[in-house]
Amino acid sequence: MPTVTNLLAVVSDPTSGRATLATAFRAARALNCHVDALHVRSDPAAALPLVGEAMSGAMVDEMMGVAEKEAVGRAEKTRTMFEEMAAAYQIPRTDGPPRAGETLSANWLEEPGIEEQVVALRACRADLVVLSRPTPNNETAALMTLNSALMQSGRAVLAAPPLREGADGPFGRIAVFWNGSSEATRAVSAALPFLQAAEQVTVLRVEEEEWFAPTEDLEAYLTRHGVRTMVSRVLPREGRTGRSLLFAADDVKADMMVMGAYTRSKLRQLILGSVTGYVMEQAILPVLLCH
Repeated sequence: MPTVTNLLAVVSDPTSGRATLATAFRAARALNCHVDALHVRSDPAAALPLVGEAMSGAMVDEMMGVAEKEAVGRAEKTRTMFEEMAAAYQIPRTDGPPRAGETLSANWLEEPGIEEQVVALRACRADLVVLSRPTPNNETAALMTLNSALMQSGRAVLAAPPLREGADGPFGRIAVFWNGSSEATRAVSAALPFLQAAEQVTVLRVEEEEWFAPTEDLEAYLTRHGVRTMVSRVLPREGRTGRSLLFAADDVKADMMVMGAYTRSKLRQLILGSVTGYVMEQAILPVLLCH
């Protein structure tokens, strides 16, 4: 039986970090677990290979000094935001070493380095990783961190959408995109604590040659694990699968989606596009992913 005792929330900056913490604190309340809020402070030395050889040592030192000052300032603002949100969500703070059986709580972690590398290492020691989904303001960096967490940590990722009003309660209605893949299977297993607590779980599937998978076995599996009311729906064959998924999730008023990540073959992704990529670009609800 999978259990979730600690979440790793990746807070990159004071702006995108708010969405991440809102989703992480919401999940922590639902599962009565601990949150490690991780901020990776930019390491100016990591930018040295990008510095032109023609630049003098004094110019390099000046640039590194400016970068270090900016990194420290960003870290301080991000930590202040974390403390304010923890107080607003009434999440108890813990600053000492971890304790067995730790329940609803949060603490601040700060580490220098390259974000996607640090997250890949830290995520291995968490039950679930929470981070903000890519947006036009942070697309490249957020996508690199998301892919690193998905591909290298072996952990499920809960991608947080932009903040919106009214999205702070329990995850009562959950939509599961089922295609029978190993990625979708792992996502369902990772999501069990949420599914067991949900009021309704809707299983969504498509009838495509590559993705056709019956849902009876999945529904039996979920029933044995104590998942309550389930509804099965078939998505339309025409149009973009990602678009159909999000419309279907909205129809059932889902407040979380569960799906495997990058389950299409590389050729199919090239021709039809990535369903995962589309959902990450457009979703306005948290999405739990596994690869």
